[in-house]
Amino acid sequence: MDLQELLDNARRNEALLKRLQAFELQLLSCQTWSDFLTLVLEGLPQQFELDAVTVKICDPEGELKSSMLQSLDLDQGVLLNQIEFQSRVPLTEVTAVDPPPPWRSGLVLPLLRNQDYFGQLRLYSASDARFRAGMATDFMQHLAAVIAACLVMVRQSEEQARLALTDPLTGAENRRGFQRAFRREWARGQRQYHVFAMILLDLDHFKKINDVHGHGTGDRALKTLCRTLKSIMRPTDHLGRLGGEEFAVLLPGCQPDQLAAVVNRIQQSVRGMQVADDQGRPVALTASGSYVTVTPRPHHQLGLEQLIDHLDGFLYQAKRQGRDRFIFAGE
Repeated sequence: MDLQELLDNARRNEALLKRLQAFELQLLSCQTWSDFLTLVLEGLPQQFELDAVTVKICDPEGELKSSMLQSLDLDQGVLLNQIEFQSRVPLTEVTAVDPPPPWRSGLVLPLLRNQDYFGQLRLYSASDARFRAGMATDFMQHLAAVIAACLVMVRQSEEQARLALTDPLTGAENRRGFQRAFRREWARGQRQYHVFAMILLDLDHFKKINDVHGHGTGDRALKTLCRTLKSIMRPTDHLGRLGGEEFAVLLPGCQPDQLAAVVNRIQQSVRGMQVADDQGRPVALTASGSYVTVTPRPHHQLGLEQLIDHLDGFLYQAKRQGRDRFIFAGE
């Protein structure tokens, strides 16, 4: 190799190192799954002239997938198409691999942080010569280690944010968390003329439950209600505790002709809940509520409090009509 080739290689390595350092700084600034996944799955190919990037994540308890689903809105959820969640991902060395079509060469990098293994970063190129056995991969190995470290930091940041937006008794979103979900869904609806639905409900005779059976029974009823609702909700739906025994469910993309069936399923599930008092005696529970479909319009604003006030009127109408019923509150 002559002097000119050595100089050219040195310049290329210097340019690569600068791009790598700049990319690392961007990674270290990520605090949300949206920022992190966008940077890894879309920014990485742009910065390093790759044709595709995918990730296999070792997630035996489903914790990471659940965290990402809760954090991402429906628009951002397409990022998860490039992620494969598995209960076990075999530990591998840095390896050039035969990629799936249409790519011509590929590289697998383990996502390791200290002794913790999180899965594999897979890089693909349309060029046969991009990744090959015996090539130097120091830069990419270093980058994979940084990505693994940042994955841990983002997971911790998201967990702290989740706790700040979560009702500690029931695990539902608190009012602040539900407000954030509503604002995001409203903004998305304005962009895409996207319909969503909202259900407001509370447990019937809840004060009597507390007075007769004790607050421990009341707490069990609220926790059972939230577990029951979450078991029939989609991952993209939101359950919020607005206060006391009042809850709201936000259903992105739920069409008017689907909503009645969803409400009926909720009502039947609440009737079937099994809650016992401190002496083990069963406590019958029902719920009343109201529901509405909303299509956000450009340049229009509807606040969560306005919608709750609207639904509240119909909820109290359901109470006056004998409870254990849900009333449609219009569109």
